[in-house]
Amino acid sequence: MKHNLVLKQSVIAVALAVGGAQFAVAQQAAEPAVQKVFVTGSNIKRAEKEGSSPIQTVNAKQIAASGANTVAELLKTIPAFGSGASFDTSAGSFTSGAATASLRGMGSSSTLVLLNGRRITASAYADPNQGKSAVYDLNSIPVSALERVEIFKDGASAVYGSDAIAGVINFITKSDYRGLELSASVAANDDGEFGKRTVSGVWGFGDLEENRFNALISFDVSKRDSTNVYDQKDVENGLYRAINGRLNPYSSALSGSPFFYKEKTPGSKAFATTYADRANIVNRLDCDKSQQITGNAAAHILQATDPLIGRTFCNYDTNGFNEVQSAGKDANILSRFTLKLNDNLTAFAEAGYSRTERTYTGAPIAMRSTASSSIFTADGKPAQQYQLILPVGHVDNPFPDARSAVGLRMVNARGGSENLNESFRVLTGLKGTTGNWDWETGLLWNRSEREGTSYGRLHMPTLNRIVTEGRSIADTIKDPNVTRDIVNKGYAQVKQLDAKASTTLGKLPGGDIGLAIGGEFRKEEISLSPDALTASGQIIGVANTSLNGERNVRSAFVELRTPFLKNWEMDFAGRYDKYPGEKSFVPKVGSKWTISERVALRGSFAKGFRAPALLQVAPGGVQSFTSAIDYLRCPDGQKFLENGEKADCKKSFSSLSASTPDLKPEKSKSYSLGLILNPMKDLDVLVDWYRIKKTSETALIGAQAVIQNPGRYPTAAVIRDTNPATWVKDANGVVIPNSGPIQQVNRAWVNQGSTEVSGLDFEVAYRKSLGDWGRLTQNLSWSHLMEFRRAERPGFQAHNIAGSYGNYADRATNVDDNPRNRGSYSINWSKAVHSVTATVDYVGPVSLVTRWDNTTTYNPPVCYYGYNANGKLGEGGLEHYSEYFQGLNNCSVKSWTTVGVNYTYTGIKNLTLSFNVKNLFDKKAPYDPRYGDTTDFQGFDPQLHNGMGRYFRLSASYKF
Repeated sequence: MKHNLVLKQSVIAVALAVGGAQFAVAQQAAEPAVQKVFVTGSNIKRAEKEGSSPIQTVNAKQIAASGANTVAELLKTIPAFGSGASFDTSAGSFTSGAATASLRGMGSSSTLVLLNGRRITASAYADPNQGKSAVYDLNSIPVSALERVEIFKDGASAVYGSDAIAGVINFITKSDYRGLELSASVAANDDGEFGKRTVSGVWGFGDLEENRFNALISFDVSKRDSTNVYDQKDVENGLYRAINGRLNPYSSALSGSPFFYKEKTPGSKAFATTYADRANIVNRLDCDKSQQITGNAAAHILQATDPLIGRTFCNYDTNGFNEVQSAGKDANILSRFTLKLNDNLTAFAEAGYSRTERTYTGAPIAMRSTASSSIFTADGKPAQQYQLILPVGHVDNPFPDARSAVGLRMVNARGGSENLNESFRVLTGLKGTTGNWDWETGLLWNRSEREGTSYGRLHMPTLNRIVTEGRSIADTIKDPNVTRDIVNKGYAQVKQLDAKASTTLGKLPGGDIGLAIGGEFRKEEISLSPDALTASGQIIGVANTSLNGERNVRSAFVELRTPFLKNWEMDFAGRYDKYPGEKSFVPKVGSKWTISERVALRGSFAKGFRAPALLQVAPGGVQSFTSAIDYLRCPDGQKFLENGEKADCKKSFSSLSASTPDLKPEKSKSYSLGLILNPMKDLDVLVDWYRIKKTSETALIGAQAVIQNPGRYPTAAVIRDTNPATWVKDANGVVIPNSGPIQQVNRAWVNQGSTEVSGLDFEVAYRKSLGDWGRLTQNLSWSHLMEFRRAERPGFQAHNIAGSYGNYADRATNVDDNPRNRGSYSINWSKAVHSVTATVDYVGPVSLVTRWDNTTTYNPPVCYYGYNANGKLGEGGLEHYSEYFQGLNNCSVKSWTTVGVNYTYTGIKNLTLSFNVKNLFDKKAPYDPRYGDTTDFQGFDPQLHNGMGRYFRLSASYKF
């Protein structure tokens, strides 16, 4: 079966691949009949893969030429993809160990992922971030098993149902394969870092026509190496060190040599924490001299109020545990068996298993008890607050007349974590032809299991023996029971029975009338269980997520293709879905008009919907830790009020988010209009305009929004320390009532505002035969974002934040990076056994300028970092930023252009050798001030860039 896109009567079919697109032009009078096939986005067989909506196809050859080690790497280079995805690089996220896709920057939960035309189950994660409530893990799909990838860049809810608002990615594995092929690859950058080794194979036997069966088994086993932040050379380390303090000699003052902070007033639980109170702060120096440093404001990027200035202390190097790529092991096996029962009936079965294991290093756990820590239980009650306070007379308390808080690290404990994801998939079905109907039915079971282990978490009963038994800190640090390893488990699965059929109803002047009908019954389940120690409230500072839910979904759809004229056809589709308590019907209509042999137009309109994710409506809740600015105690985001502390300007606290059973589905409207040109035999041009507007988005209220708008959200609340001794004073010295430190912010899932995205996709392909010198192909793909508007809440003003980091451009939004322009150009030369491809990938700049805060306009706009024209430090701080980036035009993450080369040699019988170099000129990832602190330390935005530098991949494949 041939799957290339075909141009009928000069209507081009665009199949852009990573590293290049291929276009095929067929003259209708001269070509043989083309076999009809199913296409992503439709259940009607057609002779042309190109319909009224754009489909982008990446075939196996193009996948190999891209040099991608994973599916996520492959998709990341396609300009239509945007922010809102998760990337499996290092720990610290709610989806550690998973990688997802996000079309048009609308979030991974609005991009439906299919495997061989059927949806994969969401994984067992509870990610409260915007647009990530459904996590379709790409790690369960091995690159080596793929025959092609089809990307439907249009709203497809009318065909596939929920989660297809921004588009669909259909991963299609090899089938009807005969023979044995083994492959191996090794990859690393020019420093020997970011290493990965892969062995894969595919074995197929049996001819479906001659033997009436075909069996196929493919496997993929890989291992990747850990890369520490010290070993990453291809980011702007100099700028990060000078501006952010990243990788400077000072790392952490919390070590095995504790700090002691004197209580200001007896019983107040308010402690000395600032430079002004430095006489009431004591630290030990019982560490090796090589670990001792003296705090310096300039060298260590310390604020003027930091008590470390001028103080000698034991420095603990946490950077030695920070990874920019974690160690990992992956294994995948996929099998497919097809049995031709007779000329009109075929049985098929698929089975697959994937295992993704990630090991994350981490520094031993530390604590500073100048503020309380949260202890969650799994019963949904608010977190309890725990504070380790040494009484007067304790053996370690240096203050004879006052209690003291403690800062220390359990240096003997193991830090870090591990994550194991396993996926199981079984499909069986029948397909055939009855009369004029082609039909297929299948029974699918897909289950994802996750086990997450966190090492060395503080065990409150053991730690508290310091107070209850007068135990010494030194003995506590030595006690192996002071920390415990905790294990959280969960699973998510889908069971599905589906059936579909297609036929022709008759003829119109343009050809056959196509009809497709179908339906499915699907049961979705999720269960997340916390460790027994955290569930019972024995572990400090670890959140519980406890969910158990299931639901049944019933769906039916219909499609109609009407070629009214030889040069004009229309497509109609509609889908009905029934969820518990909700019903939905969404339509879609498309049209394609061939004006001449050189020009064609196409367009579509669709309504869409997305049901709330199970984690949002299932019984239970999501507990987490987040951070925000406490504007009550730190009004300008930089300087805290009297009796406050530095942490108030970026406060970390616990969060409890209960499920919301009455959430309504998201709804959308999408439009597309395309111009297809074939100005000459070897040149094809495609321009597509799109617009998608999604309303009633289901999202978790942001903690910052709750803090800044107390009382606006009835189900949300800010919980503060009620002790009057912790309340701050305003500029006049007046105590502000109820202004204690934030202990917890309770949030809720809501149907919030809207997101509107529009832009242009521009694609050009040029092919030229060079005769004896081979063949030359050039391809350009460009995506221009015209608008990205987010109204975070109903009634909020939606500003165009395209080209910006949305959360800075409009402080009332929660939007990631969306550069205006992304592009890819490739040129391929092939002759006989040689094939060389050169690629140029471009990512546009991202502004960090603040222009709005809902209805408030900053006039003039201000840079989020450094000093503004009026001499005021921006909300993001970084006093040295303006020394390197002056003026609003420089307040941005710069554009990034990289060049890659791939060479493939097939001159040895049955052997294929490939050598790939990505980022040939070793271009560093552009400086991004958001990724230089102690938590976001990678040095680049994983949505857009990487810190690998010049990266090599050598692969070999042998066919037996």
